[in-house]
Amino acid sequence: MPPPGKSPGRHTSAGERIGASQLKQSKGLSVSEKRFLASLIRQVWRACQGFVTLVMERGPGEAVYALEDLVEWSAAQNARLRARPGRAQVISLPARRIASELLEDIGTFCNGVGDLLGHAQQSELDPDEVEDEALTMIDGFLAWTTLMASQLGISRNLRPQTLWYER
Repeated sequence: MPPPGKSPGRHTSAGERIGASQLKQSKGLSVSEKRFLASLIRQVWRACQGFVTLVMERGPGEAVYALEDLVEWSAAQNARLRARPGRAQVISLPARRIASELLEDIGTFCNGVGDLLGHAQQSELDPDEVEDEALTMIDGFLAWTTLMASQLGISRNLRPQTLWYER
């Protein structure tokens, strides 16, 4: 018999399983661990705003570099989490696992957005349409990080983020 809320024929996606896994793990997080995870989300939000600024000032082609910087940052943070045994006293194994999964997802998302932007620029879309696509993609990224923060129970450690731009 399926769990409540699931129909017998419904399959769960990897994202739903990871989200459920992270939610279970996040229940026992300390205040400092929640702040640490919130700092990761804040860094993503800063990069998203930088991306939007570059899109508006220089175009989507130049903004991709902001995403590449975020990918490098997330990989470096992930390496630091794995390499520093002294940090284990501050951040528990479940919090490290959550942070690592979050950082890997950030890299995957950024690479995907970069690929989609490359395809959009090579298409027959008008430059304004490519710009709109870029802004829509990054807005989706922002929404995803907000959802992750909510599922992890760290929303109280974050102020709502809005991307600012003028046409």
